[in-house]
Amino acid sequence: MSTVGRYLDCSTAGVRALDLQLIRQIERISPGLLVDFSKFNVQCGGGCHPFLQAPAAAALKKAITARGRKLVVNSAYRTISQQFVLYSHCRAGRCGITAAAQPGKSNHNTGLALDVEDAAGWRPYLEKFGWDWIGSFDPMHFDYRGPGCKNLSWLATKAFQQLWNYNYPERRIIEDGQWGQQTEKVLRCVSVNGFDSSPGFERLANPPELPQIGTSLRAGMMGTPIAQLQKKLGIPSDGIFGSGTTAAVIKFQRDRGLVADGIVGVQTWQLINEQ
Repeated sequence: MSTVGRYLDCSTAGVRALDLQLIRQIERISPGLLVDFSKFNVQCGGGCHPFLQAPAAAALKKAITARGRKLVVNSAYRTISQQFVLYSHCRAGRCGITAAAQPGKSNHNTGLALDVEDAAGWRPYLEKFGWDWIGSFDPMHFDYRGPGCKNLSWLATKAFQQLWNYNYPERRIIEDGQWGQQTEKVLRCVSVNGFDSSPGFERLANPPELPQIGTSLRAGMMGTPIAQLQKKLGIPSDGIFGSGTTAAVIKFQRDRGLVADGIVGVQTWQLINEQ
């Protein structure tokens, strides 16, 4: 039995069984967040999972329709196991990979990136609908920059952490959505064929609310999101992020072991919504 830590194939297709379990767990945590685009006029490579966040998928469909031809996609949504394989290859100098983000830090892990064939031909069509070509250092890669997307880079890691704890309750690890030594250590031990069991596919009763990208809350802001935050923190809900709200956020962050900066970003949102 091969494990993720011993996986040396240059293609990530060999970890597909584990990938599918992770994608299913993400769907449990946040239903409908990732959209299957396999029914578009696309052809996906062996290691490609045809999922993107809904706004990115809609923009992709418009680009494909505008050009009127099939798009060959080498990579779209990427699980934590796929990212670890690529990251490991890069660190070991294998497979000609010269750059790979740390697991959880790639835009592929958040469902907002594509690697495509004929990038030059597709570039004007993709860019017209919010996809940015990131440059010649990674010529196949495009990132979606349009509105309405969620910041879920932590979710790729948290899905794995939850599945590990489900299968090994006696060896539980922290479920914080953060890539670290503990998560890397156990991921290395997991079979490329996935876990023996995974939670049933009943959807979570109260899936977490995810903040939109670029919508961290901080002192001086006003409005409904601030009022909602205040209710979750159990403080007077006036919709104004003043000194009292800042103090409550800092206390919450300190109690949860976060950086206590008083700014409600992705990690803070995640833990607040888990209360």
